[in-house]
Amino acid sequence: MDLTPQIIKLAQRYLNSKNLGAGTADGIIGNNTKAALNKLPELTKTWTLEKKIVGTVQLFTKSEGFNPGTIDGLWGPQTQTAYDQLRYKLLYGQQPEPWRPEDRDPVNPNNWPVQSQSALTAFYGVPKETGNSNLVSVTVPYPLVIAWDTSKKVTRITAHKKVKDSLLRVLNKTLDHYGIDEIKRLRLDYFGGCFNYRLVRGGTSLSTHSWGIALDFDPENNQLNWGRDKATFARPEYNKWWDFWEEEGWVSLGRDRNYDWMHVQAAKLVS
Repeated sequence: MDLTPQIIKLAQRYLNSKNLGAGTADGIIGNNTKAALNKLPELTKTWTLEKKIVGTVQLFTKSEGFNPGTIDGLWGPQTQTAYDQLRYKLLYGQQPEPWRPEDRDPVNPNNWPVQSQSALTAFYGVPKETGNSNLVSVTVPYPLVIAWDTSKKVTRITAHKKVKDSLLRVLNKTLDHYGIDEIKRLRLDYFGGCFNYRLVRGGTSLSTHSWGIALDFDPENNQLNWGRDKATFARPEYNKWWDFWEEEGWVSLGRDRNYDWMHVQAAKLVS
C-alpha cells in the first residue's frame, strides 16, 4: 500500500503521545520519526519502515477502542476499517454509528416509483435526449467540481423537476452538517453527472440518468464494480450523507447492493 501523509501523521501523533519524540506531525518520515519508531516496543526491529508505520497506526486504533486485528504491520481490510473509525472519531469526537442495511427502515416520502421502464415513464414522463420540458436547471448550494475535468466547477445542474426540491434539501443538509471544507475533503463536491440520456452500462434499457433522476459523485473513488472494501463512500464518515438521501427516499446502489457507490437515484429497486 502507499503511505499517505495522513497515515504518517497519525503514526507520528501516536509516537508523540508516547513521548518518543517523533517531531512535528507533518506526514514526512524524517530522522526523528525513524528513531521514534525504533523505540516503540511493540514493533519488530527488523520490519521495513512501511510496516513500522502501519504497525504504529494499528496500535493507535487499538488504543482508541478499535480492532485492527493482529499488530503485524500489514494493511488488510480489518486495519482499513479500524483506520476509518479512528479518523472519524478524531474528526467528530465520537465513534461512528454502526450501519447495516437491515437496520434501516426504508422510507419513501416522495413516492418515488420502482425502477422499471414503465413505472419510471408513468411517473416522470417519456425521457427525451432534447426538448424535454420535465427537466429544469437547479442551482446547487455549493459549487460542484466536474469529476472528469477538475479544472471546471458548476453551480447549476440539470435534473427532473419532480426531484428538484428533494435534491436541494439533501444538498443543503449536507452543507449544514459537514461544512464546505469537509465537503471538499470528502470529495462530496466531485460531480459525475445527473441528466444523461443513455442506456445502462452493458444493458439494453435506459439508465435512470435518462430521466434526470440519478446523480453520480466522485466516480474515481467509487467505481462501478467496487464494493465496501474499496469504495470511499462506504466509510463511516459518509453515513450522514447517505442518511440525508435515504430520508428523502433516494436509493444508493452502494448501500443497497454494494456496487456503484457513486450512484444515487430517485427510484426504488425491484426486490
